[in-house]
Amino acid sequence: MTAVAYLFAFLKNAIYGTTNFFTKDLNEGNLDAIEILALRFLLSFVVLWILKTTKILNISVGVKDIFKSTEKHTFIKPLLLTALFSPVIEMLFETTGFTMTTAVTAGVILSLMPIFACICESIILKESTTFMQKLFLVLGIIGVIYIGVNTDTSDGKDSILGIVCLLIATISGPLHLVFSRQSLKVFKPFEVSYFACLFGTVVFNFINIIKHIINGNILHYFDPYFDPKNILSFIMLSVISTVIATGMNNFSMRKLQASTVAAFSGISTIVTILIGVVLLDEKLYMYHYIGFALILLRMIGVSYIAIKKDKKNASAK
Repeated sequence: MTAVAYLFAFLKNAIYGTTNFFTKDLNEGNLDAIEILALRFLLSFVVLWILKTTKILNISVGVKDIFKSTEKHTFIKPLLLTALFSPVIEMLFETTGFTMTTAVTAGVILSLMPIFACICESIILKESTTFMQKLFLVLGIIGVIYIGVNTDTSDGKDSILGIVCLLIATISGPLHLVFSRQSLKVFKPFEVSYFACLFGTVVFNFINIIKHIINGNILHYFDPYFDPKNILSFIMLSVISTVIATGMNNFSMRKLQASTVAAFSGISTIVTILIGVVLLDEKLYMYHYIGFALILLRMIGVSYIAIKKDKKNASAK
């Protein structure tokens, strides 16, 4: 099952790497960050609710667990914090940042996540990483910095506010991973996904409804769903990324440390940059390949040491 956890961590980040493109696609269709998030999580929640109602997924968590004194109630606080940091804080600032930066810059900043994950799990979960794992994490950061230093942002496509938003998202992501790992001691992977989607749906749609009422266009709330140009983007963001990839992420978090899962975020960086090259006509240079090599070395090194550590712990029992 641990091998599956590593595979899911890889696939989840490969899928997450596509979100920049589909978010930009919806943004170019005159949808702002709040509207994209509101409709994205509403569709995700509806899909999960249908899977729950039809018993395809065994999901028993709900709003009642917040108020009722049950066995799960003790772990509601980390579950709430999991949902607060992602989707609410991470997704809000990530989506806003995506619309104000290039795909290259977004991919570079978000790949800093493993170093924050290492710090968060050490402080909150008291889980440690070896010296070699830290060294591989640093190699990945060097790869990120190398790409960033060589990237030309003089075309004005990157704004300071966009970079700040992405940095906030980069810190929120590891906090989400850490509290998710705590929640998964009691809750199933898709229960964590369901609660996060419920939380995101309520928060983002509340804000979006107020915005539509103020603008006097509440009757056009669901119009973006019926625009053929938006269908693929909403399916990718709501179903593939939020439901499937997040479920994979939660399964991985049940088996692996936060820093190990976060080390795979380099895959998102590579996919994001490659999509920028193939579909957004951005350029790929030699420094990208060098950065890619260091990012992949980080992922392989951290994972290899984690696997060896797990085997050693298992044989000691």
